[in-house]
Amino acid sequence: MDSVYEKHYDPMPVDLDPETDILKVHEDISREPSGILMEDVKENIESQMQEEEYMEELSPGGVLDEETISRGLSNLGRSAHGDHQVYLNVTIPGFSLTDVTLLGEYEYLQKVEIPYNDITDLSPLGKLHNLIILDASHNKIEKLLDFTPPFNLQEVNLSWNNISEMANLSSHRCLIKLDLSNNSISEISGLSQCMRLKYLSMAHNKISQIVGLDGLPIQYLNLSNNLIRMKESLENLKYLRELDLSGNIIRSLSGLQSNARLEFVDLEDNEVIDVADVDYLKHAKGLRELNLLRNPIQELPDYRLSVLHRLSCLTTLDRRPVKEDEKVAAVNMFDPPLDVVAARDHIMHVVYSFLQPSRVWDSTLPNVETPYPMLVLVGPQGSGKKDLAMKLVDEFGEYFGYGISHTTRRPRPDEISGKDYYFVSLEKFEMDIKMGQFVQTHQYNGNWYGLQMESIENVAREGLASVVHMELEGVLTLKKTYFEPRYVLVLPLNPEIHERRLHKRGFYTEDQINKSLKRVDVYVKQNQEHPGFFDMMICTDDLAAAYVQLRKIVMDYLGITGEVKREQQALNETREITPTNIRGRTWSKPSNSESQAQVRSAMNDVGSALVRGIVEEESIKRRQSAAKDVITGYVPPLYDQLMSRYPRTAPQATDKQDGLGQPVQSRAFSAPTYQNQEGKDLSEQGPPMSPDSSVDDESSSNLSDLDSATELHHGQNEDADLNYSRFLPTETLNPIFLMEDLSPRPPSAGRSEFKTHVQRPGSERHSVLPPIQPTAA
Repeated sequence: MDSVYEKHYDPMPVDLDPETDILKVHEDISREPSGILMEDVKENIESQMQEEEYMEELSPGGVLDEETISRGLSNLGRSAHGDHQVYLNVTIPGFSLTDVTLLGEYEYLQKVEIPYNDITDLSPLGKLHNLIILDASHNKIEKLLDFTPPFNLQEVNLSWNNISEMANLSSHRCLIKLDLSNNSISEISGLSQCMRLKYLSMAHNKISQIVGLDGLPIQYLNLSNNLIRMKESLENLKYLRELDLSGNIIRSLSGLQSNARLEFVDLEDNEVIDVADVDYLKHAKGLRELNLLRNPIQELPDYRLSVLHRLSCLTTLDRRPVKEDEKVAAVNMFDPPLDVVAARDHIMHVVYSFLQPSRVWDSTLPNVETPYPMLVLVGPQGSGKKDLAMKLVDEFGEYFGYGISHTTRRPRPDEISGKDYYFVSLEKFEMDIKMGQFVQTHQYNGNWYGLQMESIENVAREGLASVVHMELEGVLTLKKTYFEPRYVLVLPLNPEIHERRLHKRGFYTEDQINKSLKRVDVYVKQNQEHPGFFDMMICTDDLAAAYVQLRKIVMDYLGITGEVKREQQALNETREITPTNIRGRTWSKPSNSESQAQVRSAMNDVGSALVRGIVEEESIKRRQSAAKDVITGYVPPLYDQLMSRYPRTAPQATDKQDGLGQPVQSRAFSAPTYQNQEGKDLSEQGPPMSPDSSVDDESSSNLSDLDSATELHHGQNEDADLNYSRFLPTETLNPIFLMEDLSPRPPSAGRSEFKTHVQRPGSERHSVLPPIQPTAA
C-alpha cells in the first residue's frame, strides 16, 4: 500500500489547518486553475531561466564568439570549388554585436544575416570571397561596403543604418539588389559601373534629385519619402517596371513619358494637381497599377473617370480594382463613340420637344407608306457637299428645296444668312435646343451646327423634297428619327486635291485643314464597316464630274431625262408597266389644283397612261387637310387622335363623335365609345374602322384611301386584266385608271354613303378622289 501511495500521490503537507478539507488540499497543490500540472510549469520556467543564462553567456561584450556562430549556421552544402562540405548560411540577429571579426574565419559562407545589432565596421567580411547575400540592416554602419569586395556579391541590405554618403561601388559590379532605405543619404552616386543592378531602394533619405542612374538596367526603383521635386534622368531607365515616388513633393509627371515598360507607379502623398499630367504615362501600355492617393488631383470632378479615360489599361487605381463599368463610363463621358453621341443628341431633342406645347407638322407627318422625301449629302469639310446641294436645288427647283441649317459660326464673306445658313449666337442656339426645335445637332471645329424641324417644314409646305448637307455625326442622329432620307456620301479621295481646295477657300487654319484631311478616313471606315449605311457614294475630286454623276442619279430616280422637258413629262410620257421598270420613288413633283386638273383630263384621254406622283401628292394633301382640321378644333382631341390606335392621317367618325367631312354638332370631351349599327357597344373590341376604309361583305380586304396605296399589291384578281400585285406602294400610277371596273364599296359602320369628289373641311383646293377597292374575286 505504501508503494502504491507513493507512486500515485504526493505526500501531504506538514502544516495543515485542522479545519482544512484534506480531499481538496491535494487538488489545490497539484493543479493550476487551467488544469496544467505544477510540475510541468516548474520545468518550463527552469528551462527558460537556463536558456536566458546560456544566452547571456553568448558573445559577451558584443564580441562574436564561436558558440554564437555555431548556433546560427545552416544550409550544409558544398563549397564554391566543390572540394569541401561546409555550412553556407549564418544568421545572427539581435545579439548587440559590435565586433564580427570571427566571421572572417568562415571563408566559405555565401549568405550572412546580422541584422538588429550594433555593428559599425564590416571590414572582416572582406575575407568572405564567396559572399553572395549580405543583410546588415538595423545596425550603426556609417560607411557603405567599406571592405574588400567579394567575387560575386549580388544582394546587399544596409537599411536602417547611419550612412550619409555613398561610396564608389564600381568594384561591386555584380550587384543586383541594393537596399539603402532609412539612412541619411542626400545624393545618389557611385553606381555608374553597376551594370547588373535591377533593384534599388533608397526610401526615407534626403535625396532631392534623381541623378547618377543613367543607363542602369534598374527595374524596381523606390525613392519614396524623400525631397524630390522633379523627375530627372528617368527617361534613361528603359527597363524600369516599378516606380515608387510616394511621399515627395512632385507636381508634374514629366520625365516618365519614355518609360514604356512601367507596370506599377506609386505617387501617393505628392502635389500632382493637373489631370493632364497622366498623359505622360500613356506610352506605358503595360501599366496596371497607379496610386494617386492624397494628391490635389483627387479633388477634381470626375477625377477617377478622367484618369481611366487616359489610361484604359489600368486594373487598379488608388488601391481599388477598376471595374468594366467604370471604363465604359469613362469612354462615354470623355470620348464617346459616334453612335453614343448620336443617341444622346436624339434623346435630348426628343425630351425637349415633349416639354413644349403639342404641334402638328402637317407637311412632314410620319407615314409608313409615303415617308417625307429627303436627300442628305454627307461628307467632310471641303468635300463640296454644300455646292452640290445648292446646284441641285437650282436645276431641279420643282422637285427639291434647300433645307437651311443653323450654325453658331460667323458668316464668311460670300455667305448670306437665311440662304446658306441661319447664323445665330450660341445663346440663341442653346435656347432653340431647349425649345425642342432641333432634329439634330453636332459640334465641329468649336462651332455648333444643327437642322431644325422648321427648316424642313418650310420646304415641305411648298410640296418639295428637302436637300440638306451635314457631317457624319448629324447623319447618325437623323437616322434615329422617323425620317427616311436617301444618304449620298460625297468624298474627295485625292488628299492633294482636297488640301488644295481647302487652302484655296482661305477660311481654314492649318489645324482645321489637317483635321479635315484625317476625317476622310473616318468616312471611309464608316462606309466599309457598315455596308448600306450610305445609299450611294460619289467621288468629288472633280466637282463638275461629281455633279454630273449626282444629277444622273437623281434623274434616273425621278424617271426624267434631259431630252424631255419636265413640265410636259406628266402629259406626254406614256409607258407600259412591266416588272422591269417598277421602282419605288419618294421624291415627287409638286402640283397645284390647276395642274392636277390638267393631269386628270390628260389621263382620261390617254387611258392607260400613268402620271408620276399622284398617290404621293394625294397623301400629302390629305395629311395637310387633316392636320389643319385638328388645329381648328374640328376633330376630337389631338392627343387622343395621335396616341390611340386610330388611322395615321384621318380620324374616324362614329354615331356619337364627329369626324372629317361632317358638320360639327358636338365635340367629345372624353374617350369615345364605339358602337355598331345596332347600337351595341364595341369599346372593348378596339376603335372602329377608319372613315377612309371599307369592308366588303366577306371582310376579306381592308383598303384605305389614297394614302394606303400599299394595299394595292395585296389584291389578286386572276380574271381581271389588271394585276394589282405588280404595283409597289410608291409607284406612280393613276388611281382613276384603277377604278374603271371597280364595283362600289358598301358604307362603313357609322358613316353615310361615300360620295365621289367629296371635299374635306380645310382642303378646298384639293379634291379627294374616290376610294380604291379591288374587284370581287
